[in-house]
Amino acid sequence: MKAVCPPVYVGCQGWRYPDWRVQTGVLAALAAPFYGADTRPTEELARYSQTFDLVEVDATFYAIPKASVVEQWRDQTPAPFRFTLKLPRLLTHEARLRRGQATLAQFCDRARLLGSKLAAVLIQLPPSFGVEERASLERFMPYLPTDLPFAIEFRSSPWFTLQTLELLHRYRVALTLGETPWLPSALSLAWLDHLPTDWLYVRIMGAKEGGLTRFTHLQIDREEILSTWATALRERPHLTAYVLVDNHFQGFSPGTATLLKRGLGQEERPFPCDQLPAGTPVQLGLL
Repeated sequence: MKAVCPPVYVGCQGWRYPDWRVQTGVLAALAAPFYGADTRPTEELARYSQTFDLVEVDATFYAIPKASVVEQWRDQTPAPFRFTLKLPRLLTHEARLRRGQATLAQFCDRARLLGSKLAAVLIQLPPSFGVEERASLERFMPYLPTDLPFAIEFRSSPWFTLQTLELLHRYRVALTLGETPWLPSALSLAWLDHLPTDWLYVRIMGAKEGGLTRFTHLQIDREEILSTWATALRERPHLTAYVLVDNHFQGFSPGTATLLKRGLGQEERPFPCDQLPAGTPVQLGLL
């Protein structure tokens, strides 16, 4: 029997962007509109999940969602779909991991409502959180509940040491790698074979300041970077990976995600605007 390799999930950092609805007139397959004109905002997540199996929820960075909202996310998506949630900035940026046990407990209770659809909780640290604050991180780690999957994103390169990996391994927290304004692929790829867990969080992002301002189509050719990551992940079939791309990387994250899936040899699904409504009969013509 052929062994089943752990999956590589690919998705976007968010699913609701006004530019994704724009009729661009760009003669390209990977361009807006992503959603059909008749798609209501409340239907967007369900339609998005017909194309991609993963999404990163940015809203949880700003506030803990109501239980009813998380339940709606869970119920609107198919069984194989996965979410990643950002830990609230109240913990990472304001408290800098020094306080907030009640906030952490409340957030984790909400995250558990996703059940098996929760891929990861992302601890996104600010660039200013340097190794001189290691003690704060070490005191914070024991409070992470062991029944939830956590990944941490360092935006300061001195964190990438064996000492850090040992700390993450002790608490089973995954490392976040990728191509970002804070972490180039060259540094990330060097750590791919030195991970603290058997799964990986990958973020592929472009610069916000001085970068693209419209997110309607692919505007920058960065397929070489995508190809590099696709090859690196294919060469490590033992590794489960959750890969999230943003609009700033090339100008249109659904297009970037589709290119990455293509490089991984995964099935590409049409954008929601190109899909037939459920139950639509298909008429076959005769040649």
